[in-house]
Order: sequence, then C-alpha cells, then structure tokens
Amino acid sequence: MKKMIPMIGVGLAGVLLLAGCGHKQSNAEDASTAPANSTKLNNLLSPAKVKVPEDSQNSNGDQVYSQFYKKGGQWYWKLTSQQDGTIDNSQIKSMKSTDQNDVYNFSMVSNKNKSYNMKFNWINGGHQAYTVNAAYHNVNSDFILADAKVAGQWQTGAPQAVQGTWATDFTENSGNDAQKLPFTKQFLNITSSATSSFVNEYDSNHRLYNSETANKTSNVSYKQNGDSYIVKSYNSDETPVVYSISLISNNQIKVDGLTSSDLTMSKSATSPTTSSSQSSATSQSGSAVNGSTAAATSSHLTDQQVVNWIWPYVKAKYPNMNVASTDFTYMPQMRNGQMYVNVLENHSAAVFKNSGVDTGTNPQVASFRVTSDGALEQMDATTGDWSVVSSGYNG
Repeated sequence: MKKMIPMIGVGLAGVLLLAGCGHKQSNAEDASTAPANSTKLNNLLSPAKVKVPEDSQNSNGDQVYSQFYKKGGQWYWKLTSQQDGTIDNSQIKSMKSTDQNDVYNFSMVSNKNKSYNMKFNWINGGHQAYTVNAAYHNVNSDFILADAKVAGQWQTGAPQAVQGTWATDFTENSGNDAQKLPFTKQFLNITSSATSSFVNEYDSNHRLYNSETANKTSNVSYKQNGDSYIVKSYNSDETPVVYSISLISNNQIKVDGLTSSDLTMSKSATSPTTSSSQSSATSQSGSAVNGSTAAATSSHLTDQQVVNWIWPYVKAKYPNMNVASTDFTYMPQMRNGQMYVNVLENHSAAVFKNSGVDTGTNPQVASFRVTSDGALEQMDATTGDWSVVSSGYNG
C-alpha cells in the first residue's frame, strides 16, 4: 500500500477550490459524537456505495476492495480481497472533521470488536475518487469509482476531444477577497500526457491580480463512459486526480471533479470585455488591492488586453500560415507580482487541422510575462532566459 497523506482539493486562499475546489467546510454535525446515521455522513458516503478496487498505483500484491454501505440505519465499511475474502466489516460509530479541509476521522469498530480510527476524503472536487487511511488494516489507498462503474481498460493519454485549455466565464468570488476582487475564473489545461488547473482572481474591471498555484499532474489515461470521458492522472505524490468530462460542443465541455459542482468550460482562455472596462483598466490604479505601485496600470490587464498585446509576437511565429488569435488559447497567471501567460495552439482549430499538424505534439507556442515594471518579456524556450519585447502596453 502506498504511504502518503491524502490529497486535499486544490486551494485558493479564501476562494475555494476552487480549491478546496469550491468545497466549504461546514461545522454542522462535526462533533466527535456525531451519530453514524447523520445527514452529513449520508451525504459524504452515499456516492461510495459500490465495491471498488484500490487504484493500481497503490496495489502491492493482493489488491483490496473497498465498499461503504448502510444497513439498519448504520453505516459500515467492508474491506475484501480476492486472496483473503472478507478482511473486515466495520461499523462507523462516529465522525469528526480534522485540521485538513475535507478530511474526516471515523471512529470504527471492526467485526472482531476492535476499535480503530480511519481517515476518509474525496479527492479533488467531485465524487470521482476517495482515499482511505486505516492503520489497523495497513491500508492507505485511493479508490477510483470508474474502476467499478465503467467497463474496459484505461487507455493511455487523453482523448483528442477534451485536449486543450478550458476556462469558465467570470464568476462571483465567494472568498475573503470578494470585496476587492469580486470575480474568479477557473482554468483547466489537458494535453495528451498532463493536466493542470488553477484559479484567477480579478477586480471589478476584470483585471487579473491573483492566481492559485496550479495543480499539475502527469501519466494521463481515460475511459469512455457513453457520451462522456473519465480522465485520470497523477500528481507528484501519485494521488489520482479524476475528472468526468462531457462534450457539449466542439468548444464547450462540462467537467465534474474539478470543484464540488459541475462546471461548464469553454475552449477559450479569454472572454471579451466591454469597452468601458478595457479603457478603465489602463486608467485606474491597482492600489486598492496591492498597494500603490507605479506599474499597476500596466501589469494588471484584462485577459483580452493581454491577448491583444502579445498577439503580434505570436503571429510572427507563423509567417506562412493565416492564423488568428482565436486559433490559440492563453493561460494567464499571477506569480510574485508578475503576470505569466502561456500560449498554446488550439489543435481543433481549422487552420491547424488543415495544415496536418501532429496533434500529439506539445501545443505550447511561447511564454510571456508582464513584469512589475509593466514591460512585456518573452522566454527563450531553449535557455529559459527572458528578454523585453515591449516596454509598455499601448492598447
């Protein structure tokens, strides 16, 4: 079994998700004596009422199976294996929150009348996979529901239909920064071999000020489930991150697992802004959020202004192709007071399809950053060095 601390959903201070992935921990029924048939326990475990094998990344020989079920008004946990049959059939006596968001301690009594503790948490936002940590049984494993619910083997890579950079529209910020930064936007990038997600916080004029640290994973694989795909990958400690993705159209998807509720995301990392918000973005100071800085008007731009600024340098890379800015996706993030933007080809765009581009290649085109002094720099992909390409935004 793997030895690890269960992963908590990605987190942006005060926002969620978005980490906590939108999860907000409730104090209701969190007392250590909370009854095993409490509403909170019902809500927590009802999605786990299926016998599911431990993730293959965890298995170390005899694969174990986990199943939660309710009988006579009480919740139980059954642990089995092909080799040993039923290992235990424990009753959950109580639950309480821990100091880790979305991780709960269960007080258990085994079928041999042994009392012990178990840690439980749903991984990332949705009910796609969970972790169980029970030292009594030497179990510290992840369980992916698709291994029980979706037939077939995992296929290497991500399906072409879901590859790309996806983003929500601007949504209301429900975190502590909401008064100063009333909007957020969730990003999800999927390639054939990796995924990453992050959340940006924006002011009332849609200027970017903060970004949550990206959740990066690798070793991507998938199963097709009717009209949707189950996509799994692994972060650095080999915890699986699992999404259920349904196609709405060629440029829009619905994602379950990124936050506590479904998200509709479009294949554009930018959204048009009104002329008033664009003009105000270059005239207003950012002092209300970050303190007074001379560069605030240059370094905090709308997503669309960023695209307008860097587009000539992207287009110059395609002298023999009639590309448009909408043939690319843009991933802006704030780090250490500077805005970083990765630019990627949208391989579903007609211009790339018609050119016969290899969709299995890395779609990244270039990386830019807007410095704290308001200059635009581009990174040399070979050396990693940055050089100034524009001294200031003139949009």
